[in-house]
Amino acid sequence: MGTRALIGIIETDAAGNQILTSTYNHYDGYPSNLGVGLNKHYDELESAKKIANMGYISFLNPETGEVEANNKENPSKDVLPDDFEEAMREVHSIADSMGADYVYLFDFDDMNWIDSKNYSTKNLVTSFEGTGIENQFEGFATFDGRPDPGEGDEMEIEEGSMNVIAKAKEALKGKENLEDYIKSLTKDVELNGQDAYADYTVDDWVEDYESNGFASYSMKEHMITKWQHRAGIIK
Repeated sequence: MGTRALIGIIETDAAGNQILTSTYNHYDGYPSNLGVGLNKHYDELESAKKIANMGYISFLNPETGEVEANNKENPSKDVLPDDFEEAMREVHSIADSMGADYVYLFDFDDMNWIDSKNYSTKNLVTSFEGTGIENQFEGFATFDGRPDPGEGDEMEIEEGSMNVIAKAKEALKGKENLEDYIKSLTKDVELNGQDAYADYTVDDWVEDYESNGFASYSMKEHMITKWQHRAGIIK
């Protein structure tokens, strides 16, 4: 009997959209089989992307990591809402359309697969909240380093910050390494407020983007720096 599952990664594209790339798994998709196999053999950046981009697999051997794929299909590519809970509602709907009993999403922060039963949106929210999966959604309340808003300040922090981020995304749409610039900008707004950016024009955004080196900053250099930082090699 098939225990179906969705295997997915969520990444931010150059335009700032959250994209779910997912593969359908047909047999033995429960955590003691598929979950073990994913975390044992597909727990690195490239291998996680590889399995999520396969499109269709019949079975994953948890001992060897070998994949049986009787059908060739393209992976699903779906744009998710920026809000975490709304995104999980969409993921639940996509998994439901597959008949999936489980959802597996890759946490880029901790470099592991997290599973959730696909009973409901609430189930997915509960399973993935507080993880790197939730933290990918810009403006959501659990960003690392986000201060707790004081009484009466919550709407000002969230709405003001998101307005600045939205303006930056629109002004720089299509630019290379936009995701990295937005992450840097978001952190600055969280720490120092939005006032410095309140009156930015398109030219101002482009100048800030270029002056901070994102136009020439290669993605390879970014990834090396990112993993060195996480490994404690650099501060």
